[in-house]
Amino acid sequence: MKRINFNMAPECARLLKASCALLDISVSEYCYDAVAERFYKLCLEDERFLRLLENEDLPVGSRAYNLREQLLKKS
Repeated sequence: MKRINFNMAPECARLLKASCALLDISVSEYCYDAVAERFYKLCLEDERFLRLLENEDLPVGSRAYNLREQLLKKS
């Protein structure tokens, strides 16, 4: 896994952490899922994003690989 850092207003960070606690998931999990959902939509809406995914050398069984397979079956 790669570590990604980003800045967020303190009040937003508190809300995010509290929301994740209510959902019983980590902030990393929440962000990972949110990014994956947005990327999926972008791939459906804009072919450039699908091409990015198609051109990646992805490990079989990884979330990105499975996403690519799912999207390619749709098209």
